[in-house]
Amino acid sequence: MDLKGLIANTPKRQLYLLLGIAGAGFVFVWWMYLYTPARNERDRLFSQRARLEQDLFQKRRLRLELPKLKKAREELQRKLAKAVRALPEEKEIPNLLTQINRLGQDSGLVFTLFKPGKPKRDEFVNRIPIKIKAQGDYHELGHFFEQISRMERIVNITDLKLEQTKKSRGETREATISGEFTATTYTFGGAEEGAQEGAQGRKKR
Repeated sequence: MDLKGLIANTPKRQLYLLLGIAGAGFVFVWWMYLYTPARNERDRLFSQRARLEQDLFQKRRLRLELPKLKKAREELQRKLAKAVRALPEEKEIPNLLTQINRLGQDSGLVFTLFKPGKPKRDEFVNRIPIKIKAQGDYHELGHFFEQISRMERIVNITDLKLEQTKKSRGETREATISGEFTATTYTFGGAEEGAQEGAQGRKKR
């Protein structure tokens, strides 16, 4: 087939039209099968690089913050341990009562009433009130309250009532006081624990 002759015998208008169609087809094939896939791959790689850079930034920031986070975690653990020590478990209450009674005796007080009450549930803790009546002088009572405040366990003194009396020491009668107050300690538990126990009781029925 004589290609040169065919081109020479073809009218220029048809020749230009054929060349235009061929060029458009070439551009279409290049666009669809070369340029578009390459552009999509480029966009995907750009997006992946942005994600990796963001991830790297966060990891670097976390690495810098890690010592602070560890320190904060350790501090929270210490505070939790302190809170646990301040709120005894229910099984430890008898020992706590013995300790309070011993502090009163060591301070020189004479207890005429030492009566633990029934636990009262709050939202997160159980309150255990202890009704106490004691006799001694102001110094002895003040020393007792000071020793209570230094305990690791939380013990609050409320409803304090004082009455001046007299006590005999040999042939003399010295001024003293009779104190009546409530010492309240706490254990973990409360209304939420009570609700759970109630739910378990209903299930058993």
